[in-house]
Parts: sequence; structure tokens; C-alpha cells
Amino acid sequence: MAQTVVQRPNDPYLYLYVMGEWYCYNPADTPLGSGAMGDVYKGYRCRDGAVIAVKRVKDAFANNKMIRERARQEASLAFRHPNLVEMVGYCEYAPDKGPIFILSHFVQGEDIDKYVRGFENSPHRVEKICNAICAVLDALDYVHSRGVIHRDIKPSNIMIENDSNVRLMDLGIARMNAGNKFSSYGFIGTPEYSAPEQMLREQNGASVQINATTDIYELGITFYELLNGSNPMSCNTEVETMTRQMKESLPESDRIPKKLMQVIWKATEKEQSKRYQTALEFKQAIQAALLPDPPATERLMEWIQDNMMLLLGIVLAIAVIVFVIVIILL
Repeated sequence: MAQTVVQRPNDPYLYLYVMGEWYCYNPADTPLGSGAMGDVYKGYRCRDGAVIAVKRVKDAFANNKMIRERARQEASLAFRHPNLVEMVGYCEYAPDKGPIFILSHFVQGEDIDKYVRGFENSPHRVEKICNAICAVLDALDYVHSRGVIHRDIKPSNIMIENDSNVRLMDLGIARMNAGNKFSSYGFIGTPEYSAPEQMLREQNGASVQINATTDIYELGITFYELLNGSNPMSCNTEVETMTRQMKESLPESDRIPKKLMQVIWKATEKEQSKRYQTALEFKQAIQAALLPDPPATERLMEWIQDNMMLLLGIVLAIAVIVFVIVIILL
């Protein structure tokens, strides 16, 4: 069997053979990012030096049969969308043990929370945040239509590339239960953003389902944090945070326009059935909330149209009363 992972004597680089191409990275370099399940390094395609991202899953998890299978599943997600990170492939020393390497296209950018701090005092702050969230919703609409749920949406998993394009990160890792923060209470995700159903095994005697509305809840919390500047679900202990997620609604914020606050409250309803059911529905609600209020005359005409039957009933009742009074007077 041909080697797919090679390290040469006196050469700091580790060479990975993926999808018919050789790639390399230096394990001694400082990781670009680290998570509970592994580290991400800057790597290169040997043929032309193109930069890629190399994710090495920690050995303690890599030797888990389920994790290995889901890592392969991640690498097979051949999604192509401008707001997603594209996968390159998968590499391993052996099919049943040892390190796992997951390669993806390299995203040059910054986390969305750092991006937002760059225009903190801009009059267009709210609009720019809304546009970024809508781009994430486009990505979610795409993956949800293909049966994939992210399950770990938070600011650090949303990157702004070249100060403009939005990319949702760690899609495959969320799918394979890796790269996320594992709660000490046994659920997958990050408690400050997690939906109530991620913490429950059962509700009213039935198994709790993780579905598209779970991602919608997490993005709703993220949206609030970006607009407000802080996440009120965050507490000193994980159990306190989880209790808030289960029981408390987001508080109203004077930094969030009232119409957008209504949208966020619906997205973060504790019951899944009360949330937006699709990413597209969430996006349309945000766009509608950004529209200016129509003139008073237009609002009056809309009200009249919406309540025409009521008005006709009132007019008819007045006419009957007037008729009766006239008859009595005569």
C-alpha cells in the first residue's frame, strides 16, 4: 500500500497525499486555530505552493472508530457555495488508527466579531451586520437542502474574507462531531450559543430532534451578540449558561432596532415549532425589518384594506342605528 503520509529525515515538513496531489505543512508551526478536537495549520500544495488549511484531529479522538468515519464523511462534502469553505480531502496514516488530516481551502480573513468591531461607530453598523448574517443564511439554506446541520454556529465559525465575503466555517467538522466544544454535560456544541434541544435527550417523552431550526437558534444568538456587543447567555459556569438557554429569553437591547429584536426573539424561541422553520424565512424577516416604515397615509390605506369587512359592518350598524332613530322620531 502506497504511503499517504510521509516525513523525510531532517525535513520539518509532513507530506500528505490527498486526491492525487501532494500537500505539506510544518507541525512545529503555531496553529492558525485550536479546538477541543484538533488544530488547524497553514499548509501548501507542493506542485505550486498554493496555500491550504490542514486540520489535524487529535489522536485521542482520531482512534475512535465513529470519529474516523465521520472525518471521511466531512472530507467527502463536495459543496460549492461562495459562503462556505470548500473541502480538499482526507488523509491518514492507517485506516483504523493514528492521526487524521482534513484539508480544505484556506480562508484569509478574520472572525466576524473582530470584523464588526472595525465599524463599531459607523452609521451603517446594523445594516452591515444584517448583510453578513443574510450571507450565512444563504449558506445554511444550501447545506440544509442537502440534509446537513451545522450544530456549532458562533462568531468564531464565521469568517469575513478580504473584508467582504462571508464564509461559514467548520461545516464538516460540526457534522462529524469534531472541532466543536464538547460540553462536560455530554452534548455537542458551544453552550453560549446552543439551542435547548441540544441539551435535552427527551422532551415530553419523545426524542428531541436536531434540525434546521437548531442552526437558526444558534445564529439568532450570534446575531444578537454582534448587534448588542455581548452574549447575555454567557455565565461563569456551564450549568448556569445551559439553564439560561433552556429558560430565559434574550433581553431587549437599546442597540438593536425594535423590529430586528422581534425577528431575533422569533429565531430564538425555546420551542422549535415557534422559530423560523427555514433559513430563507429568517433571511426574509431580516430584510423586511430593515425596510423603512411606510408613510402614515399608506399605513392607513393598508389597514383599511385589511379590515374592510369590519369597516363595512360598522358602517352598516351605524346606518341601522340612524334608521331606527329616524323612525322613532317620526
